[in-house]
Amino acid sequence: MSAYLTNDGQFPDDFEVWTPYPLTDDKNTLADRDNWPWLRGQVIGQGGPDEWHIVIDVPALTEYEDGVEWRPACFRNSCELRLIAQAD
Repeated sequence: MSAYLTNDGQFPDDFEVWTPYPLTDDKNTLADRDNWPWLRGQVIGQGGPDEWHIVIDVPALTEYEDGVEWRPACFRNSCELRLIAQAD
């Protein structure tokens, strides 16, 4: 059973998107959300009527532990997402 809603298609599951996300966990950077860079991510599900769960796909932010790859994830609403053109 999935905890996600049925995706409404505005930002379909598995689609690549741009979303703001901090490159560091520095307190000053985290507080200045308006200046976060737009990074590549992928939709992994829709959590609410205007909320999507995004995994950030930036190698510099990927961590490895015991042979497992961990990428950061976040929830974003539609004003914080931009579709990346999909290859046909």
